[in-house]
Formats: sequence, structure tokens, C-alpha cells
Amino acid sequence: MKKIIVVFSIVLMGLYSGSDVYSQVTKAGTTSGQFLKIGLGARATAMGDASVAVVNDVNAIYWNPAGLSHLTRNEVTLQHIEWLADISYDFVGMGVPLGPNVGSFALFAMSLGIPDDKVRTVFEPEGTGEFFSASSVALGISYSRFLTDRFSVGINAKYIHERIWSMAASAVAVDIGTFFRSKYRNLKIAVCLSNFGTKMQYQGRANLLFVDPDVTIEGNNDRIRAALEMDKWDLPLLFRVGFSIDPIESEHHRLTLAMDAVHPSDNREYINSGVEYGLYNVLFLRGGFRGLGISAAEGGVTLGSGLQYTILGNVTLKLDYAYADYNRLGSIHRYSLSVVF
Repeated sequence: MKKIIVVFSIVLMGLYSGSDVYSQVTKAGTTSGQFLKIGLGARATAMGDASVAVVNDVNAIYWNPAGLSHLTRNEVTLQHIEWLADISYDFVGMGVPLGPNVGSFALFAMSLGIPDDKVRTVFEPEGTGEFFSASSVALGISYSRFLTDRFSVGINAKYIHERIWSMAASAVAVDIGTFFRSKYRNLKIAVCLSNFGTKMQYQGRANLLFVDPDVTIEGNNDRIRAALEMDKWDLPLLFRVGFSIDPIESEHHRLTLAMDAVHPSDNREYINSGVEYGLYNVLFLRGGFRGLGISAAEGGVTLGSGLQYTILGNVTLKLDYAYADYNRLGSIHRYSLSVVF
């Protein structure tokens, strides 16, 4: 176990030190489907998005589908976020465990949208009288199961669709994760690869036009329908390696420390870290820091709390809150509600 901890620490330090030395080109703004990078759950946000080796509930759909194998009861989560710049984000997911020999399944849907805005041109900067909107949607299914009593794997398959005014693009992708839990202070080590899939290419009315195939010939048809060929864009591929450990764990108290090393395809490597204190497994206090290692990142301090309460004998309600600082972009407040039954 000591060797595992040492090796994992070396990997984290290598990623952190190499982020500025070896990753001079960030490739920022070169991928589509950016809404896929918005983390799920107020608990994870409050812990600085250091969750790949922490999640063991329905929120594992996003962070690491292998964590769904830890479900012991059905769980549903509903989440709404007033994101930056008046953007709204919604998520609904349900996980169902079918036993250790079968595994756990989950269904989920996430959407992001912006309010209608005016269509403006150079000659009509106050608007043409038309309005446009934009939205992003992802629908998917998850599966996870234990391969041994301590090691599990999981996979998501999802359909992604984005639209802006009259243009739209679609893609399919998978997330693959592994989850290992040791006997030493509940140490967990996890790896997840997210958004591995096809490219997105926008098509629609805006790329249609009429052309004259040969301007040197008079009297020919100059209204031939044609279409501009749009570029294809990759999805934001994310590779996460994380660990969590409980240095304090008793009947009434639990302290969890977590850290994730993240390698995105469209930015430099960075580290997320978080801590959670649980009292009687009812009240939780959390904190963290996002984006350590990226000098120009809009990351920062995160804080939050949670309450878990059982009603009607076998129904558990989990209400979580998180505050996240985005520096120049301001801050956001997140709430999430989960029902376990």
C-alpha cells in the first residue's frame, strides 16, 4: 500500500510540474460540447471537483461510472444550476442496483440553454427583429459492476446534440472508469476517461447558399443550391486519475481527503483537491480548490455543506449546497437533491 501511495504521488507531481514545462500549447477553444465539462452534484463542486475516487452514488454517472457499483438502493437526483452569464443547466438521473452478479444500471439526461437573444448584424446592431437561442443536450445509459470484492468498472454511452439558431450538430461518446477500494483507511484509487467519441459538425440552414458555378458564362443558372462544408470538432476528452482517503473514521466522525489529477485535451493539466467532514453521517461540511496548476484558469476556492436524513423508515433525502468562485466570471451557488429508496 505504501508503494501505491508513493507511485500515485509521483504521478500527481509529474502532472503538476509538467503542466507549464511540457504543455506550452493549451489548445483552448478547440473542442465542441463544452457543457460536458460542467461537473455534476453540489457535493463534488464543494470538494473542488475532486470526486473521481469519491463518488459512490448516482452522481458517479458524470465523474466515474464505476462508482455506480457501490449503489445498494435505487437513487434519483434532480439538479438545476443558474450557471454563468444567465445560462441554465439541468440534470436528472436514476441509478438502479440489480445485485452483485448483475451490476448497476443508470439513465440520465442533461441540458444547457441560454435565453433568447436578438439577431444583430453590422448594419442593424440593435437587432433585425429576429431572435435566436442555443441549447445542448446529452442523453445516456450507464452500467457498472464489481469484478472483485474491491475492484469495479463502469461505462457510459451517450448521445450529444447541440443547436444554435438554425444550425445543429450531434455526436455519440462513451465514458470508461475503474474504481479500487483498499483496506487501508478506506483508500480509494480511480481512473476515468470521459467523452471519447465522434466529432461534431454543424449543419443547417445557415450554411446553405446559392452560387454561380461558372461566372464566365452569361445566361446560365446563377442560383444553384450549395452548402459550405463546416469543420469537424472533437469532444472535450478528459482523463482523470484520483484518490481519496479517510484518515479519521469512527461511528460519529469521518474526514475524507481527495485529490484528482486531470489531463484535458483542450487545456493544460491541473489538480483538484477537496476535503469533507461528516458528523453522524447526517451533517457534512466541505471545501476545496479547483484548477491548481493553470495560471490563467478561472478556478478557485469552493465551499459547501450537506444534509442527509431518513424519512418513512427507508427513504433517504440528500440535500447539498456548494459555492464556487470563478474569479473574473463571478461565483455560482449550486443545490442538488437526491432521493434514495
